[in-house]
Amino acid sequence: MLQDVHTQKIAIPVLANLTGDNIIIAPVAGAWIYIHELMGDLDVSGTLQVKCGSVVKGEFGLDAGQGFTLSDESGEDNRPRLQCRPGESFILNLSAGSIFKGTVHYSLRY
Repeated sequence: MLQDVHTQKIAIPVLANLTGDNIIIAPVAGAWIYIHELMGDLDVSGTLQVKCGSVVKGEFGLDAGQGFTLSDESGEDNRPRLQCRPGESFILNLSAGSIFKGTVHYSLRY
């Protein structure tokens, strides 16, 4: 029987400061990237797009300093909020002039 093999959750700081796509987690050969939680805020009002590769998974209009949290499905035993397929990067896309600072918690599934 084939089992899913997951890594432990990994937490990394996020500083996305480029207009457009910011690669937060590069693809890992043969692995899915499971996003469990993304927390942070923008320094100025703007739009935050959350992407797996070229696929937009969500778009959020945020005010300056407004807290943002995207987390696991509650009651779903750590079911990840987002799943990036093998070969896809986890990307934050920012509108002009904004900076996103925060933390992402993720794991890999092989």
